Amino acid sequence: MHVWAVSLLLTVVLHRTIGDIPMDEAEQEQLLSVVPCIKRLCEKYFRSERAMKGSLAIINIKPDASAFQQHILRSFNEDPRHDMGVMVKDASRPHHNASHVTEKAKNYLMLVADSSALAAPIRQLRRLPTWNPLAQVVVVFTAELTPIVFEIEVRNVLQELFDYSVLNVNVMVQRYNTSVLEVWTWFPYESGSCADNIERLRLVDECEYTFQEKEPERNVRAAWVFRERHYFSDYGPKIPKYYHYCPLKVSTSIWEPFVVGNASHIEKGLEVLMLDAITARMRLVPVFSVIESALTTARITADNQTGLYADVLQRRTDLMIGGLHENPISRRLLSATIPYYQDDLTWCVPTARHAPKWLNVFIIFNVWTWLIAIGIIFAAAGLLFRFNYVEQLYRVNYTWMLLQSLAFSLSVYAHYWPRRVSIRLFLIGYMFYGLHWNAAYHSFLISVLTRPRHEPQIATIQQAIGAGFGFAGAENTMGHFDKPDAVSRHIAAHYRVCKNLDECLGRLRKERTVAIAMSRAHSSNSRAIGEAELYCFPKAENIYTYSVSMLAKKDFHLLPKINELIRRISESGLLGKWQKESEKIRIDQDEDEGASGAGGGGGERSGEGQTILRLDHIEGAFLLGAAGLILALISFICEVLYYRAKRRYRWRDNLADRYLL
Repeated sequence: MHVWAVSLLLTVVLHRTIGDIPMDEAEQEQLLSVVPCIKRLCEKYFRSERAMKGSLAIINIKPDASAFQQHILRSFNEDPRHDMGVMVKDASRPHHNASHVTEKAKNYLMLVADSSALAAPIRQLRRLPTWNPLAQVVVVFTAELTPIVFEIEVRNVLQELFDYSVLNVNVMVQRYNTSVLEVWTWFPYESGSCADNIERLRLVDECEYTFQEKEPERNVRAAWVFRERHYFSDYGPKIPKYYHYCPLKVSTSIWEPFVVGNASHIEKGLEVLMLDAITARMRLVPVFSVIESALTTARITADNQTGLYADVLQRRTDLMIGGLHENPISRRLLSATIPYYQDDLTWCVPTARHAPKWLNVFIIFNVWTWLIAIGIIFAAAGLLFRFNYVEQLYRVNYTWMLLQSLAFSLSVYAHYWPRRVSIRLFLIGYMFYGLHWNAAYHSFLISVLTRPRHEPQIATIQQAIGAGFGFAGAENTMGHFDKPDAVSRHIAAHYRVCKNLDECLGRLRKERTVAIAMSRAHSSNSRAIGEAELYCFPKAENIYTYSVSMLAKKDFHLLPKINELIRRISESGLLGKWQKESEKIRIDQDEDEGASGAGGGGGERSGEGQTILRLDHIEGAFLLGAAGLILALISFICEVLYYRAKRRYRWRDNLADRYLL
């Protein structure tokens, strides 16, 4: 039968077969009499709204199976309705690869002689891809239990399945020295309980398959009938809709924007707001415990005593949050909710420094524009000198006319009054050029002075390596650089472990040549450093991208309901709203810190957000003026020395005397 949709797994395991127990024929016949009731009650518990014809039943029977086991096998296999297919297996042997089966099992039936025989089939079933802790589980004791042993064995079975987060369990026990089949179970949330331990055992069904004598006066014919009593309606469902404000224990690290707070108090955060909405809907109370920061950055291991997942593995907490994601170890040890946020692990470096401000007065135009403008000044000075030579108006040299030309180009006053109309027309055009140049210079100067400039920003891993950067981050990030390529080897060789990632982020204020491997979401929301003080590489340079989810204890029974609510929250757009609220906490804090530090006198902006020009914004002009004064002083000294030498040595006039001095 090629049927891969597993709806029922029927597991029969007997470490002590009935043949090993002294038993007379009457007792064996009495034991076989409950088989019809087992079949009937299984049909009741295994009934589903989406019943599937041809679903698979796996029966685990040893080669020396007893008559009781074989009778149950035939009752399922020879059912004329053929609701289930039957497959025989042995729990004591390794199971073949079943990865091709993807649908989860809906029901399980386990037949055991005592509670100690339950471990082997559970181990086998949990390794199968069809394992479903939320399925209906029926456990049948294949031997009669005395009243003294009965409660102990039933409680042991329920407890062992509860340790694997299996709550939908019904235990079938034959009442001692009778043919009555009893069904016992427990209700995790009964009378204010919070699924912590098994407190009360409840009888939910009784069934007896008996022969009814013929009663002609009542028109009743002789037949085999079921006599049943049902008590299930007296109790609520195993997993209710609301949980009367039971605690939901949550382990978390302080990791903005997902969790905002400190070791003693959780304030807000994306995941905290989500849990508040989920617990309010389910009528639970979240109880948070903060994980040490050293654990969150340490190498992730399967250690259930001191590792990151120790609280969940030891059942001290139910969930873990804090911007977590799945990894090979968590997939094996824990269960995860559906993802609800996408984050990146990337490199964050200090922002590029401000470029030197003394260049502000020069970078308005590029080099070629400046060269052309200076060339025009010298060329115009040469023309003016020639015009003055032709007209013989003033006895001046080329240096003086160079000053006149510079004055015209800057639209300032210059003393020169030519007589010829052609020269005046040239000066009018030159003055319009100077007017345009002066307006362009001053308009661009305002933009340059009020807009900060930066040095080239390190934005790729190759640039960081070329600039001699060191690398740091969490210990559990080092595994991403165990690769043979040159870049990974270089990073691994220069990698330093940070036990506290926020402290490492704070180092970016002082250390200019270090890159921190950091969550992109956390880097832009961390309280350790301002968002404007660090730069994270673009997404193309990510170390890797991952989906954020909550981690829960393996097969947590509330996980399906939590996933359903997360899906509704995502579809409603609340995640985006909560993310903005989480970021607003950081913005408000930055504004408060800025307000408290405004009196320090070092700011560049006024209370109205206007840029206040300081001396360093225009220091280039003062430096240029100082350079001019120094050159003038040097020129003056040179002239004095030249004229003294000329009088002493009686030098003749030369071109420098005529045109420059």
